Amino acid sequence: MAPIRVLHNIVSLDMGGIETAVMNLYRHIDKEKVVFDFLVHRPTEGFYEKEIRSYGGKIYRTPRFNPLKMRRYRRSCMEILREHPEYKVFHSHQELNLWTLKYAEKAGIPCRIAHSHNAKTVVNLKFFFFLYEKLFIKRHCTDMFMCSTLAGEWSYGKKAVQDGRVRMSKNGIEVERFRYNEEVRREVRRELNVEDKIVIGHAGRFMQQKNHMFLLDIFRKIHDRNPDTVLLLCGEGRLEEDIRRKVKELELEDHVRFLGVRPDMDRMYQGFDLFLLPSLWEGLPVVGIEAQTSGLPVLMSDVITPEVEVTPCVKKLSLKDSPDVWAQTALEMIREHQRQDEYQRIVDAGFDIRETAKWWQNYYLEKYRG
Repeated sequence: MAPIRVLHNIVSLDMGGIETAVMNLYRHIDKEKVVFDFLVHRPTEGFYEKEIRSYGGKIYRTPRFNPLKMRRYRRSCMEILREHPEYKVFHSHQELNLWTLKYAEKAGIPCRIAHSHNAKTVVNLKFFFFLYEKLFIKRHCTDMFMCSTLAGEWSYGKKAVQDGRVRMSKNGIEVERFRYNEEVRREVRRELNVEDKIVIGHAGRFMQQKNHMFLLDIFRKIHDRNPDTVLLLCGEGRLEEDIRRKVKELELEDHVRFLGVRPDMDRMYQGFDLFLLPSLWEGLPVVGIEAQTSGLPVLMSDVITPEVEVTPCVKKLSLKDSPDVWAQTALEMIREHQRQDEYQRIVDAGFDIRETAKWWQNYYLEKYRG
């Protein structure tokens, strides 16, 4: 029997948090039973597209979502959906899910999943479209999911979450791959020439949400207290030049390294001494779970959902606290921390991708056949 095909709707297929969560799921689905295809809204090829095609997945492209060019966007989406009546399940992961879900409903797709991955969004023209979406999205989806309670309340409202109409789906990871390994730690630190340094690490797209400017202010204070420190930034994005400019202004060029997009983040975590995540908002940051799995102490902002606090390694501070407070806390955490294997805590908390994939696989098959 041929596998069923599920159409996933996502902005792009670059290495961001949402994309990584979906790809973790795809890697562990039984592809003889379920294949993922993708409706994306970027003209250029994303980081994960080659891998998707290797699994037999198809990729369809539309123009970017643009509030000023909605007719063009709608026409492109509808053409694709009507040309492919084979899809019975449409799984949307965008911040702005409403419009594609409406188009999927109009095209006759019976199962339309809205999946909330964020607990806020950037305040721009799209923000007002998002507020509109919150009023009407429940009319056009058949199923609602969230990666955390905060993400669910942001997208669907507190009442829908409290009433149990929104289901939780935790962002699973390959727990075994990220567990602490002292030998790999030594290798990574040797490769990066940081064997004698205290290493502060961060992974995230260079965008407003991740709050890199504040992160650099914190590191400036850390470095003032301890000159044997280095900051490793993994990622890329449209704010990279602004971030590099600030590094120069803070006279940190010799102590901040830009490592780009890293497909080997499992190894990078091993080399860090602390993971710093002062985000302005998050749904449920997969990087926070990955970092904890590797036994790292994690210092994050208190706006991040409590579901990410899986191990005793996590501390939270307010974004209103000064960089001095963050720096002092970071160094105290490093000084007091005993690195250990956190594998079992992560599995027990429900973040094992094998279990997540098994659940979604059964869910898709049930929806497809029902």
